[in-house]
Amino acid sequence: MVHYRFEHFELLPAHRQLRVGGQVVPLGGRAYDLLLVLIEHRDRVVSKDELLSRVWPGQSVEENNLTVQMAALRKAIGAQSIVTVSGRGYRFTAAENTSAPSPAPLPQQTSGSPAEPTQLVLPHIPSVAVLPFDNLSGDPAQDYFVDGMVEDIVTALARMKVFFVIARNSTFVYKGRPVDIKAIGRELGVRYVLEGSVRRAGGRVRVTGQLIDAGDGHHVWADRFEGAQDEIFALQDRITDGIAMALEPSIRRAEFERTRVLPTSNMQAYDLGWRALAKLRPNTLRADNDEALELVARAVQLDPHFAQGKALGALACVARVTEGYGDASDVKLGLRYAEQALGENTDDPTVLSQAGVALASLGFRALGVRVLGFRYDEATRAIERALELSPHLIAVQYSAATLRLMLGETDASIAHWTRCVRISPLDPLKSMFTVGLGAAHMLAGRYEQALAAAQQAVQESPNYAMGQRLLVANLGFLGRMDEARTAARRMLELIPAFTVFKYLSVAPYQSAEFRRKSAEIYRSAGVPR
Repeated sequence: MVHYRFEHFELLPAHRQLRVGGQVVPLGGRAYDLLLVLIEHRDRVVSKDELLSRVWPGQSVEENNLTVQMAALRKAIGAQSIVTVSGRGYRFTAAENTSAPSPAPLPQQTSGSPAEPTQLVLPHIPSVAVLPFDNLSGDPAQDYFVDGMVEDIVTALARMKVFFVIARNSTFVYKGRPVDIKAIGRELGVRYVLEGSVRRAGGRVRVTGQLIDAGDGHHVWADRFEGAQDEIFALQDRITDGIAMALEPSIRRAEFERTRVLPTSNMQAYDLGWRALAKLRPNTLRADNDEALELVARAVQLDPHFAQGKALGALACVARVTEGYGDASDVKLGLRYAEQALGENTDDPTVLSQAGVALASLGFRALGVRVLGFRYDEATRAIERALELSPHLIAVQYSAATLRLMLGETDASIAHWTRCVRISPLDPLKSMFTVGLGAAHMLAGRYEQALAAAQQAVQESPNYAMGQRLLVANLGFLGRMDEARTAARRMLELIPAFTVFKYLSVAPYQSAEFRRKSAEIYRSAGVPR
């Protein structure tokens, strides 16, 4: 199999994939084609005209398209890998890596079927899993606070590009269980594991943490921190600071400082935000969503500049509309929250990605018979900035995958969904990634692969309505209408208020033709108009 190796990357033309450390690097189709042309002709300068004719064959496109795609490619592999030769074109200059091993077989999900990988390759950068901390407060009601603190630590580490960090959902499968650090390292594909405890009482917080090498079990770093409750951010900083300096001593202090984002100076607003998030896990009831929005409103009232709270409110509104019980007021509220969150001039990647995907989702939604204008450009700017800041953060990859799916950029969407699976390989909600992969294959016309994903999602989460919706649609695209009608009856048991009109109101796809065909399948399968 022909493949190219340069720096720490591998390019596999047979699979149209760029990989690093065995994992797929999200790259759009045009940017991928540019890379392939440049690396095939690395011995010379490739002119702009030649690149335009090779990457956009038979099309008349402006040079600006080349500039945009070249910028995306340089962002993915490093600007130093491609040199601009003034007046002539571009030349690929990255060092060839002849000592790299031949690429291992691709995980099943990256080649079409979204199955869980059997073996995870260690990333080329320090990789960390943060286990759920023990709550030593003696009050189970404080679990949300302890869990929130752990997620803050995960997010802080993921903001530093030098670390690969497993998402909270995967590490929390170990909550309340005896742990074998070496086994966890193998299961999650990481080198280091952080464990610890939190005691919150009498306005004081005590946190302990220890970082363990999962390969040999030795302790790399350990410390204990104590302070007033309103010093919680300082305690979190000391933990992430200690880990960073233990694993990557070359990190300059300025770089560590740059990644810090203070969510709010109001501890009560911060506390309300974490309580709201705990109410917004997928498949939660409407009553939970109502409570989450109420908590967000209180938090924002306490701190009108609480960008993370506003982004969370926007996501709550997206969930209401997507699940079928939202209305025009939810669309307007969600857009307002998203706009305000982005208006805080924050470079918080979580805020950028969550508010961005809310703009993309709600900016499309139908209000009665009127459709709001598409807001994909605004969403793209926010999410691309989030990717630039924190490419290893699960919220960022999830938002990027969702946005690319909406835009019909199926290869890029699949790459991002695959990255989600790697960041959170044991995620209890992995059916969301499976549905995303399936939807991308469906949009690309690969209905058999999409059907396999839908069947897997339904098996993983029988009560996940989005899996059932994907199943109905793909059975219909394959002409298996009797099976589609059976699946539709099950879908309507899960979401009895679902109608074709509501589907057209919330379908995230930019392609009007695809939405039309899907709507016709739902009608034929027995979904009410």
